[in-house]
Amino acid sequence: MIRRLVEQLVRGRSLRRRMPRAFGHRPIYLSPDAALSCLRLRWARAFQGLFDIASRFVTTGCRVWDVGGNVGVFTFAAAHRAGAGGHVVVIEADPFLANLLQKTAALPANGDLNVDVLCAAAADREGVARFLVAARGRASSSLEQAGHRSQAGGTRYAQYVATVTLDGLLQHFPGPDLLKIDVEGAEAIVLAGAEQILARQRPVVYVEVGDEQAGAVTALLHRHGYALFDGDGRPDVEIDRCTFNTLAIPRESSLMRRP
Repeated sequence: MIRRLVEQLVRGRSLRRRMPRAFGHRPIYLSPDAALSCLRLRWARAFQGLFDIASRFVTTGCRVWDVGGNVGVFTFAAAHRAGAGGHVVVIEADPFLANLLQKTAALPANGDLNVDVLCAAAADREGVARFLVAARGRASSSLEQAGHRSQAGGTRYAQYVATVTLDGLLQHFPGPDLLKIDVEGAEAIVLAGAEQILARQRPVVYVEVGDEQAGAVTALLHRHGYALFDGDGRPDVEIDRCTFNTLAIPRESSLMRRP
């Protein structure tokens, strides 16, 4: 009851915070309308997994695509690690969150970062689709064709958004070295539109995979010669099936010797 009241009170709100020291204490706009954890004094603890992936896999000059950018914690952690010679493309379908990402990118203290914000939904085809804004935290919003997960708490409202394929974006941006995907049930749809990227660009992939999508995503990544690891478990033990946070590494990559 109290949680629902707080969720109502913070709708449309944002606050300016600082990233952890390892990421330059850079300023970032967060929104408790995306996740109430943004209200906590030690808010960064809720995103530790994303910080760990950025620290392990993003190096100077890296090209990163963040699909489902949310409030941009991974986006700006990766951009800091990549430096001025790197490039981050962040794709976010929710206009409210995309605007928040743009505000953070436009801060003078972040002027040395190379971040491009694309307000669209990644999918398996270019066009238009219905996007369901979650009744609870906006981080749980999703494409209608993917369905809502239980944490969405229903639909606040629906709106139409443009859809793009990741392969199609190769016409506009350099291909990624690291591909992070968090799209609330649309992961198989997104990866179906990234066949060329997986086959030719061969990025490391960090993807949130729900149980209902695990079979399809596992099959697709295996077909493209990726080894799978539990992003929350032992980094040296290969797994047969995608888990909730899956790390996928091309089998020919030097990272396979130190996953």
